[in-house]
Amino acid sequence: MNKYKILIFDLDDTLIDNLENVRYAYTKMIESFGKNYFEDGFKKWYEVDKKFWKDWQNGLIELPPHFKNEKGKKSDKFLNWVRAQRVLIYFDYQVSLEKAIELNNLFMNSLTEVVVEIDGAYDILKYLKEKYYIIVATNGPKVAAKDKLSKIKCLNLVNEVLSADMFGYMKPRKEFFEAIQNLLKNYNNEEYLIIGDSLKSDVLLAMNCELKILKFREFPSEKNSYN
Repeated sequence: MNKYKILIFDLDDTLIDNLENVRYAYTKMIESFGKNYFEDGFKKWYEVDKKFWKDWQNGLIELPPHFKNEKGKKSDKFLNWVRAQRVLIYFDYQVSLEKAIELNNLFMNSLTEVVVEIDGAYDILKYLKEKYYIIVATNGPKVAAKDKLSKIKCLNLVNEVLSADMFGYMKPRKEFFEAIQNLLKNYNNEEYLIIGDSLKSDVLLAMNCELKILKFREFPSEKNSYN
């Protein structure tokens, strides 16, 4: 590890037990709509969410004409539209875009209310803090990521929290890492180490950018979007 100077940690399912966060946030969202939680509904949301972000990463989501020229850091209107699409799909387009944005905002805000640490995350970050520059890099919103880290008392153990909504690109896009490089000057690729759990997000990012990756946990067979 001596050659590495910057450690890039994934957040969800690497430092945070994301499944329980998502379950809680889904419950809050669905109850606000006047419905009760049921397991099949949660499974549907989980699958819709996972498929949507996979399609998004693969460029399969058609954008309205007024958003097609958005580049780099995206506007709030653009991000609200994108995230609301999952809600529209889940409700079979039986709600308005405005209602979908409202429900999505409740879901996103609720993600930080109940946060469960992956065993050992705090101790590992505490040990590494004095030796490396530590970044948490996530496809989720920066505000939610910082709140999650605060809840598990890890925010002061990292140097930067960087996110897709800051850059306008998601992992595993090469542009995501290039945005990190633009913030941190004078480091070679060999000095970065990615620590994550997702084959499609973290491993592929490392491959796209010719970086090294370390498995923090065993790779799950399936993964949701909040990486």
